[in-house]
Amino acid sequence: MLRRLFDLIVVVANGAASGWIFVMMALITTDIFLRFVFGAPISGVTEIVEISIVIIVYLQLTHTLKVGRMTRSDALYSTILRRFPPVGHVMGIIFSLAGIGLMVAIVKGGWPKWIQAYEGGHFIGNAGVFTFPEWPQRLILVIGCSMLAIQFALMALDNIRGLMGKPPLEHEEAVDVEVAVIEEALK
Repeated sequence: MLRRLFDLIVVVANGAASGWIFVMMALITTDIFLRFVFGAPISGVTEIVEISIVIIVYLQLTHTLKVGRMTRSDALYSTILRRFPPVGHVMGIIFSLAGIGLMVAIVKGGWPKWIQAYEGGHFIGNAGVFTFPEWPQRLILVIGCSMLAIQFALMALDNIRGLMGKPPLEHEEAVDVEVAVIEEALK
């Protein structure tokens, strides 16, 4: 039940980031249109895009890992997992523990910076033109890395279960769109 709740949170975060990409595209397009047609650009578009990129990355990173789309070399890992499952599961555990360690280090370093930005009233932009508080970006970084650490822990748990001969806990699998289209066409 907790894993399903966590999966739901991950999917909602991913969806929110995807929706924000659409909003950003509309904002940039409107800014360009207003700039060239009326000579009146929208103030703060550059700052909004700058903030948004970090927010989008950290909101979508956990889902990317969860569905197996994180950039890594799977050729060797997949072969080892298929031919020598115990060795592959141990490699998976090591990979997950390294991921947890990295995310904990980022959260540990990011938390004080979030507090400092929140309490200090730090902002991004130009005073008098456009400003936006810095703390939401810092908070999303901390939340995103915390979620990613949890996802790495779930992956480690699945690998531990694999070592014991048990199936992984229920979770969303990656869907290869090309393969799905071909399979649907063959039906």
